[in-house]
Amino acid sequence: MENNLEKKLTQIFNDQYILPLYQRNFAWGDEEISQLLQDIYESLNKNSERNYYIGSLVVLKRKNGDFEIIDGQQRLTAITLIAKILGLDYAKEPKLFYDSRPEVEAFFHSFYSKGNINNVTFDHKIEHLINAVNLIKEAKLSPSSDEISTIEKLISENGDNLKNFKKYFSEKVILVRVEIPEDTDVANYFEIMNNRGEQLQKHEILKALLIAKIENPEQRKFFAKIWNACSQMNTPIQNLFFVNSITDKENPANNYAGDRPLLFGEKYDQLFVDKIFEIKNIENEEQKKTNINDILNNQNINKTDEEKKSSRFMAESIIDFPNFLMHIFKLLFKDKITSDIPLNEKYLITTFKTIENEVNPMDFIQKLLFYRTVFDRFIIKSSNDEKAEDNFRWSLERPTKYEGLDYINTFENQAEQERAIKALSMLQVTFRTRIYKNWLQDVLAWFSDKNELNEVKVNDFQQMLDRWILKYYNDNKNNDKKSFNDLLKIDNETNYYSQGTSTPHFLFNFIDYLYWVESKSKKNNTTNIDSIVDFDFKYRNSVEHHLPQSFKNEENKDFIDNLGNLCLVSKSANSRMNNEDPAGKASQTGKYYKKDLPPKQKTMYDLTNTNSKWGKEEIKQHYKDVVQMLEKRNDIFTRNS
Repeated sequence: MENNLEKKLTQIFNDQYILPLYQRNFAWGDEEISQLLQDIYESLNKNSERNYYIGSLVVLKRKNGDFEIIDGQQRLTAITLIAKILGLDYAKEPKLFYDSRPEVEAFFHSFYSKGNINNVTFDHKIEHLINAVNLIKEAKLSPSSDEISTIEKLISENGDNLKNFKKYFSEKVILVRVEIPEDTDVANYFEIMNNRGEQLQKHEILKALLIAKIENPEQRKFFAKIWNACSQMNTPIQNLFFVNSITDKENPANNYAGDRPLLFGEKYDQLFVDKIFEIKNIENEEQKKTNINDILNNQNINKTDEEKKSSRFMAESIIDFPNFLMHIFKLLFKDKITSDIPLNEKYLITTFKTIENEVNPMDFIQKLLFYRTVFDRFIIKSSNDEKAEDNFRWSLERPTKYEGLDYINTFENQAEQERAIKALSMLQVTFRTRIYKNWLQDVLAWFSDKNELNEVKVNDFQQMLDRWILKYYNDNKNNDKKSFNDLLKIDNETNYYSQGTSTPHFLFNFIDYLYWVESKSKKNNTTNIDSIVDFDFKYRNSVEHHLPQSFKNEENKDFIDNLGNLCLVSKSANSRMNNEDPAGKASQTGKYYKKDLPPKQKTMYDLTNTNSKWGKEEIKQHYKDVVQMLEKRNDIFTRNS
């Protein structure tokens, strides 16, 4: 058994690894893969000489010298795929094997022998691995920057950035490989590891640090009550406060209406943050937890009886509580310190240490409650809906009192409600990671002077969203020096409109949003969008060539990577279509055509069907239509505001 547990990836791949049958399949998705690559890239840029530790790998050495994976297979599978995609010397042949999973073995054999997944036979049993390859190639390496930098782009440029990343990945990314004794009861060990408790989270440590600054025991109770409610991001904040009233006929002065109407008004749709010091129904457990050790040793969050009964109101938040706290830090303290406050929860404690002297816990908890209430009411969430694509729908709701607590659309006018959801969901699917959500920061900041939430006008809110979207487009299109006629030309020159798979996802979603907004206007409709019906913004994160890259020839080589030939689809759709010809994709009797396709994709398919082909002329025509619409973006928003 080895003494040196820290292993460079070059050392890790000196050995072979077996994934036993009792282990689950690879389950990492977009968020986990993107986070791993972004953390490595950020560490490289901060200090290329410092090691970056990505966790542990627990193994059992078999008699033939191979290592059976006990814990850590998710990260090992991810770095195996990354190493192969980067074309590293130690990834020329598979080092990861599977017990009794022939379809996965076949995938790795094909992937390693051909170096790509274009010719891998699609099978739902390996869909997760095909998706992972696409996710690795297209993950944005620096989410805090507007620069579009991906593994795929590094490889295509083949410059110093790729060389430095490959060297850092191989020599400085460290796995701690722990070898367990031969006589270990593996099944029991595996069960124990999967049932072990989680480590204390940063936001729980922050809670303890803030409470330590509060001297008054009663104020500590108030603080803990509000904090615990705000931390449950998937449950509407009003659900987390009791409505029970107290009536004392003999002494009316003791009458009490309950915490929910006290904080949120009789209809539960307002907010009185100055009333938090009057709440009465603080759970007994919270009264006990008033010192640091109690906070650190108790990670359970008490739920009210009503919350347990109100699961139908629960929806998935687009951000978790630690990252939400980073937004509050930046909203409240960005002008009080010289350094920037990053919107990334990994800096939660270090950021707090920087601003600790500026933080008054009781002022902070009031602001936290205010912005959490704003978030619930004016930021979309995803709700389960078995009838919807991907089994979820976007919701935007506000509380109301109707035989108890209920929820209705945030905006009464259905068209205005729909428009707000489109804008918000367009931003969410574009900037999908939970970190560095700059758009969310700016939306929350817009509410900083709006104490009466019922008086927020939908037109003002919508115009604020559209201004943000337009500004982001204008700041990033990099075509200011090109005339309109120049943009209409298709040639070898790479620009914002013609970058193949490196074309920013924002651009596709912005185009779809413009199509949709214009389709709602019967007056001055200048785009070919008569056939567009309602669609939903979903997590479509793969750039698809309608005329596949495998069809490239001397005649169309300058058009393959042009915006007119591209659309945004899901990873699974990209894998299924693979090298399908345009007519097969666009066929209205085929398996890919749907009435609720995103507008750009549907326009391309309809044009293919109208002309009975898709080639150079169709690409040029669609490209011209899209560029003309982009040039009229301000008019489109103005006409439909």
